[in-house]
Amino acid sequence: MRRTRRSLPTLLAAVLLLSTGTPEPTSAQSITDAIVDVLEWLEEGYDLVPEQGQWGLVFGWFSQGEQKELHFTATAEQSYMIVGGGDLSSADLDICVYDPYGREIDCDVMRDNYPMVEFTAEVSGTYRAVLLAYELTGYTSYAGMAVLRERW
Repeated sequence: MRRTRRSLPTLLAAVLLLSTGTPEPTSAQSITDAIVDVLEWLEEGYDLVPEQGQWGLVFGWFSQGEQKELHFTATAEQSYMIVGGGDLSSADLDICVYDPYGREIDCDVMRDNYPMVEFTAEVSGTYRAVLLAYELTGYTSYAGMAVLRERW
């Protein structure tokens, strides 16, 4: 069960929201909710993976069928969670994770807008997480994902 305390995620959501231009009129609250849904996992025993010159986060505007990906370094025997979320236009978001050899580890392809994949890395190396805006109810959607590492 996720907690409702949202101090850090709300602050990060505000920063991301201010730095992002909107291509069409939308509810600022729905954008903030999309960011908070992803970032609230930081308070649940997980840390962002600060690898590959980024903080294991990708947020932005998606059109239907568009995807964004993150590359991150994983350590063997360490547990990870890739979480996503989107605004009200995100009818169906999917996440797939691939190992250093390009093999699919797991995908969340349920018809919802909060995909999540959990896995324990079998080998150390560079992994890839892909967020796909599979179905939208509008022209665009604001969505994102985070790569999280379980705290030891």
